[in-house]
This record gives sequence, C-alpha cells and structure tokens, in this order.
Amino acid sequence: MKEKYRYYLKNVTAPVLVYGAFTGLLVGTVVYFFKLGAEWLSEKSAEIYHAAQANPWLIFAVIGGAVVLAVAAYFLQLWASETKGGGIPRAEGVLRGVLTFRWFRTAVAVFVNSWISFFAGLPLGSEGPSVLLGTAIGGGTSKLPLSHDSWKRYIMTGGACAGFAVATVAPVTGILFALEEAHKRFTPMIFLMSVSSVVFGVAASYLWGMALGHPVTALFNVSQYMGQFEMKDIWVPLLLGVFVAAVACGYNLFVFKVGHVYDTKLKKVPQWAKLIVVFVLTAVIGLVAVGNFNGTDALYGGGGLISKLAANSGKTIVWTVILALFLIRFFTIAFATGSGATGGVFIPMLSIGALLGALCAELFVAMGMDSALYGTVVMLCMTSFMGAATRAPLTALVFMVECTWSFSNLFYVAITVFVSYLLCEIVKVEPLYDVLLERMVEKQNEGKTHKIVRANFVVAPDAFAVSKSVRDILWPANTKVGEIVASDSVKRMDDDGEKKLHAGDTLTVVVQTYDQKATFAELEQILGKQPTEPQAEVFFDSGETQSASQQ
Repeated sequence: MKEKYRYYLKNVTAPVLVYGAFTGLLVGTVVYFFKLGAEWLSEKSAEIYHAAQANPWLIFAVIGGAVVLAVAAYFLQLWASETKGGGIPRAEGVLRGVLTFRWFRTAVAVFVNSWISFFAGLPLGSEGPSVLLGTAIGGGTSKLPLSHDSWKRYIMTGGACAGFAVATVAPVTGILFALEEAHKRFTPMIFLMSVSSVVFGVAASYLWGMALGHPVTALFNVSQYMGQFEMKDIWVPLLLGVFVAAVACGYNLFVFKVGHVYDTKLKKVPQWAKLIVVFVLTAVIGLVAVGNFNGTDALYGGGGLISKLAANSGKTIVWTVILALFLIRFFTIAFATGSGATGGVFIPMLSIGALLGALCAELFVAMGMDSALYGTVVMLCMTSFMGAATRAPLTALVFMVECTWSFSNLFYVAITVFVSYLLCEIVKVEPLYDVLLERMVEKQNEGKTHKIVRANFVVAPDAFAVSKSVRDILWPANTKVGEIVASDSVKRMDDDGEKKLHAGDTLTVVVQTYDQKATFAELEQILGKQPTEPQAEVFFDSGETQSASQQ
C-alpha cells in the first residue's frame, strides 16, 4: 500500500504541483504585463482617435497608420501563422492534439500582434491571446529536462487555464475552462494541473499588481448597479433566455457564414489585403464613432462598454446609440475574426450580449420593470449569451459570480442560462469555438490524406500510462482504446475509461491519423518503447479513395 502511494506521489502529485506551479507563475507574470500593455495602448489609441476630431489632418495619419499596422501584423503572421484568428479555439485545438504549433514563435508573435490589433482599435479582446500565451508558455515549460513528454498537453492545459484566469480575474472559471470547454471532460489529472497552475498564476498577478501599484480588481465592477430580482419578476429571465438564444444562434451562424466566405469566395485574396481592409475599416468606424456613438465604444474589446451599460439605468446612453453600437459590433467582430486578425472574441462576444441586454432592459422598463434591475438584465444577458454561443453553461454561471464579485440573482442567472442553452441545443446550431477550431483544423490539414488504422501496443514497465486510468490519459487526437488484454491474459472492454493500466497490458488502439508515424511515436511516449514495431491494420485510407474516384 505504501509503495502504491509513493508511486502516485512521485508520478502524479509531484509533477502536477511542480510543473503546474512553475507554469502558473510564468503565465501569471507574462499575462499581467501583457494586459497592462494592452490597456495602455488602447488608451493611447483612443486619445489619437479623439485628437483626430479636432485636427482633420490627423485623419489621414490615422488611416495611414492603420495600413502600416496591418502590414506589420501580416509579416508577423508570416513568421508565426499560429497567431491567425481567435486565441481560444487555437489553444483548444493544441490542447486536444488536433493542431500543432511552435511554442516560442507563437508566444512572441501573439504578444506583439495582439498589441498591434489593440492599438489599431480592432474589436478584439486580450482574453483569447492570454489563453494562447498561457498554452505557449506551457509548451515551453514542458521542454524542461525533468518533464516526461506525455506531460506536455497537461502542462499546456494548466498554462491555458492560468492565462484565462489571470486575464478575466476569474480563477474558478479558469479551472472550469479546461474541463467544460477545452477538453469537455473531467479527469483528476486535468483538474489538479488546472488548479495548481491557476492558483499560482493568479497569485503572481496579484503580487505584481500590489508591487506596481496597479492592483487586480473584478473584471466588471458593477455589483452596485445590480438590483435584486424577486419571484414576481421571473418573467424577465425567462424572456431574456428566449431573446438571447435567438441572437446567439444568429450570431454564430453569421460568424460561420463570414468565415465560409473568407475561406471560399475570398480565398485568393492575399492575407495582407484582408488585414488592410479590416484595419482601415476599423479606423474609419473609429473616426466616425468618436463624434457620434459615445466615444470609442464601437472599438476595442468592449470591457469598458459593458460596465457603462450596466450603470445605464440613468439613461446616460440612449437606446438609439445602444442599437447602433450593437449592429456595428455584431458585424465588425465577425469580419475581424474571419480575416484572421490576431485577438480574442471572448470579451467582444460578451459585449454583444451586454448590448442586447441593454436593449431588452429598455423594453422591459417600458413594460413596467423596475429600472433598478437595468444593470442586472445587462449582466444576465451577457452571461447567458456566452453560455449559449459557446455551449458552456456551467462556465458562464460561475463566470457571472466571479466577474461581478456578487452572488445575488444567481437563481435567475441560472434560469436565463438554462433557457438560452436549451433552445440553442434544440435548434442544433454548433458552438462558436468548435466551428472556429474546425476551420483551423481544415486549413492545417488541407491537401493531406488520413487513415483509420488499428494496432496493438504493450504497456512498458516504465511507461507514463502505468497505474493511470484510460480516461486520465490525454491520448493522440481521434484515438480510441478498445480492447485491453491484461498481463494475466484476461480480456476486458473499457467503454467508460475507468480501467487502470498496468505493465504488460496489451491495448488494441484504433486511430484516425494524418501522420501514422508521428501518431505511433506519440503512443509510444505514453505506453513506452515497444518490443517490436506495431503492425497497423488499415481500415480506411482517404488517399486510396481519392485515387479510385479519379479513375
């Protein structure tokens, strides 16, 4: 028994704590300064847009600057193509093993390119890049000599969670991100690595904030504007759920359509041209919006806009401006995302939900709702929009509590999130991040052929998989462990993944792969060096199918 615990301590607990803590500290530090720089650049950018109102000659400088920034972003993307598009879907693809990336290039390029996007005023956020930064830093940490190769995706998962937690000041949501969104499953090893990284990452950001006099605060400091719902008001969250579901489904479909147009009809348009169009369009909108649509609220990620909307019960922003901002951001976020510009869609997506919430609040107040609930409706709508668009209801629910530091109205938040999530599931509109990830996977594997093969592998005595459950192991993408023949020659099926593996066990593995040699090498990292080369039985070969169809 003591030997069993000693083995678990050495091969699970110690690596999780050491690599999780080290990765978390690095990610917390890097993301803290990344956000600090992003805030400063956004402020300076806003000053330039405002100055252009007083000096018309600056308009030409703003347009020219947008072109220069777009070209700079293009060359950085040439150096590191992994920075194209949203940070969260790409990070999820890397964590699931369906996307590859170069960790150092990705870290440097996403850092700089995101700053370029923020300075230009693109309606993209820092949260997605923070997640990708965390993933890249985790990829670097996994290169340490004491790290087993099979820990790589666990360490990167911890880095991604820490990046999300530090960027949003929502540690529990960061942990849930790994379970509900990134891997869509719960395992003790993923959970422990996520907790370890998030705790140390958030601690690092808090310490830096205290040291530099720039303390970490709630993402949205709006609890004072959120009135308390009563049971007589239950019609509000129910109606909100319906409205949110309709708009979230429409938004997802529109983003998918824009992405499809970029990938098909605009496929031959050079990437530099796509970026220039988006950057210049953003500059034009910024120049127009400064004088007409409540300053620069049409630009940037939208975090400040969300706080303004929650505090709008005094009608400092009229409903026509809210509607204009909703339409502008609805379209520009989709176009910016589809163009491949570097930046996140998490906070921009929340801003669309908040704008919808403000429009609903205007309507409900006219129908007799207490105006004190205005801010509550905005935040409920924002949260449920996130849950419906990404199909992560639990993450959305916890995020609402953490981003406002308020437990009030949790029951009504749950109602809105549940109704919107259920309706989106019924109409079967795919989750936002899943479709964005699918686009990235298709581009990476364009022109390649895949096989579906079956092979037997033996668990070596010193293998990473020893004493771990099948479900605890992050296998290569599209891998299924079917039959397990234990060392005592007893055959067992393992449909639920609970079977623990031991030295000498023989596994029958079925895998879909674009690179059989690389996939088998990854399996050997998990199961140990094989006594003989595994013999693959090919079930399907897309290359042969294509050849047959062409004859």
